[in-house]
Amino acid sequence: MKKLHKIQALFLALVLTLSFNLEALGWGANGHRAIAEIANQQLDKSTKKKIEALLGDSYLPLYGTYADDVRSERGNPLSRVPHYVNMPFEKTYETSDKNEQGDLVTVMNDMISTLKAKNATKEEKAVALKFIIHLVADAHQPMHVGLADDLGGNKVDVKWFGKETNLHRVWDTNIIESTFLSYMELARFAESAEVNSQIDKREISIVDWIDETHEYTKLIYDNLGDRNYGYDYFHQFEPLVMQQINVAGYRLGNFLNDVMKDLKLSDLK
Repeated sequence: MKKLHKIQALFLALVLTLSFNLEALGWGANGHRAIAEIANQQLDKSTKKKIEALLGDSYLPLYGTYADDVRSERGNPLSRVPHYVNMPFEKTYETSDKNEQGDLVTVMNDMISTLKAKNATKEEKAVALKFIIHLVADAHQPMHVGLADDLGGNKVDVKWFGKETNLHRVWDTNIIESTFLSYMELARFAESAEVNSQIDKREISIVDWIDETHEYTKLIYDNLGDRNYGYDYFHQFEPLVMQQINVAGYRLGNFLNDVMKDLKLSDLK
């Protein structure tokens, strides 16, 4: 009986750990893989060869969730790396107070530096690349450019079709899950989505991505309503989700082409 209780306790601990980590996911697994799928189509031949040399395969959806997966690894310093930027609505990234522990922008810059560093090991470069693939997507998720006070919407209680959840999870997972699409289908739907004509899908400035996404965060908070969300909320914001997946995918592909163009293939094997 004691053994059974121990098993139950371990199972409960695992469930709680997974539940905690789910709240931190940028787009959920399907969203990240859909963005990586769109990005995969933007890669030039040289970039594909370099990614394959470093990771063993150039198919980006294989690595889209890596940075979230390591969150469950206790003792792994990568599990504590921030995937977000917190800033007040009246601020831009440049004018906001910076987190002493770092943020998505500083982590991205560190990963880029590691990827390009001549003294970095192949394993370090591989990890850096997988984080870049993930964090470009997170930079386009409005709840990852949110408010510190409510932990990026994690403390904003809402209902999704009558079930208790929070604003962060709605944007991570609930809206995407409600499309009932696989990541391949989601990528195809997102690619056909209408995109604001003022958005440059080739933009490769990380700070500009953050400031742009922040405007959508403001829009979401301006439309909190009664916080009892269903079809009306889905139809209001599903187009924005599709736009952000579309834009993030194109930008990720172009960003990787740009970041890796000066890397020598021989240094990655």
